[in-house]
Amino acid sequence: MAPITLFFIPYAGGSASVSFKWKKLLLPQIKLVPLELAGRGIRSGEPLKDSIEEMSEDLLLKISQEIAPGDPYAIYGHSMGTMIAFELYYKLVAGGYGKPAHLFVSGGRAPHVPRDFPWAHDLPAERFRTHLQRYGQLSEAIFDNRELYDYFIPVLRADFKAVETYKYTPRTVPLNCSVTALTGLADNTMTLQDAEAWEQHTNQNFQIFTFDGGHFFIHDEVEGITQIINETLESSAVASRTQH
Repeated sequence: MAPITLFFIPYAGGSASVSFKWKKLLLPQIKLVPLELAGRGIRSGEPLKDSIEEMSEDLLLKISQEIAPGDPYAIYGHSMGTMIAFELYYKLVAGGYGKPAHLFVSGGRAPHVPRDFPWAHDLPAERFRTHLQRYGQLSEAIFDNRELYDYFIPVLRADFKAVETYKYTPRTVPLNCSVTALTGLADNTMTLQDAEAWEQHTNQNFQIFTFDGGHFFIHDEVEGITQIINETLESSAVASRTQH
């Protein structure tokens, strides 16, 4: 298997550091590049972006510093990260980088599926807190610690605004790469059908994997997720060699 770069895009409120524990489990030929969004983690000094368009443009610049046109790469996005990944695909292809070897969309509904709950990014603090609880694993400590609150709430509000104001634009050309969807069966923010709907966006192979967890199964299923990535990218490399 030839070397390949795997870009990871985190969920709303999340940091790219979520994927750090993957490194020791991924095949040595897979170079993991966690993409940090502006305003958090190592980029916490930068202004927050509050639209998927701005976020994808920003990450396009980061990706251009990691690979050259024609280099093999794949993308893994979780939740909000799937929306950014979808938009990034078209920006990368338009920019001459070529299609990714694979797109992994995790914990996110297909981009054309409407979000069926009301906007939350501009809710008062207590109602915003209640809304966040549906996602699970968002610690109460954020609300009980003023320092954490002052740091995380603006990030979460900006990210929720990006998700809630996103307007899907139908594409004349589908994703010309294979897509793998991953979803938690206990995720109360979306349905299995929402994840299966990603199949409508690719003209290549589509597969879906389910986990027992909720929206943040990504934290608990590290071994399962990295095994899927390893096996998928390895078979993708074999298929590519066969075609040539």
